[in-house]
Amino acid sequence: LKRSYPTSFLSRHTQTTTMSLSFVKSAVLSSTDGVSHNEETTIDNKETQSLRANNSGGPQKPLFEQLRANKDAEQEKDEEFQRSIRGTRPLDEEDCAHLDAIERRRNENEYEVKSGIEREVALFHAAREDRGLAQTVVMEEEEEGDRGDDGG
Repeated sequence: LKRSYPTSFLSRHTQTTTMSLSFVKSAVLSSTDGVSHNEETTIDNKETQSLRANNSGGPQKPLFEQLRANKDAEQEKDEEFQRSIRGTRPLDEEDCAHLDAIERRRNENEYEVKSGIEREVALFHAAREDRGLAQTVVMEEEEEGDRGDDGG
């Protein structure tokens, strides 16, 4: 059974959320004397540069608002996915009657197969029993024939 998912479901599981870099320090503290961390070295890589460029465009939102916006976006994606799943309509009387007919046919077919097997097993037992009786009769006739030969 192959399932297809809406693109919102797939994108929900492949996207990553980005937050403002102002809340995360992009530097490493180092120590010259081994006791106090008195030197700060800024990390500059493609990720931090792109985040700084994206965040410098407008006013900074507080972390709480960013988290709430991310949560709302994720919830909207979940609701869209649920709507796509629940978008199917409920069964009406015609659909129920059709499904009942299919179930009835399936049960009838199973009953026919089962009764056919039982019939064949009964015929097999009857044939085996007849064969056993025939062998018994033949053996009795042979024994009587052997007795008659001995007595004559």
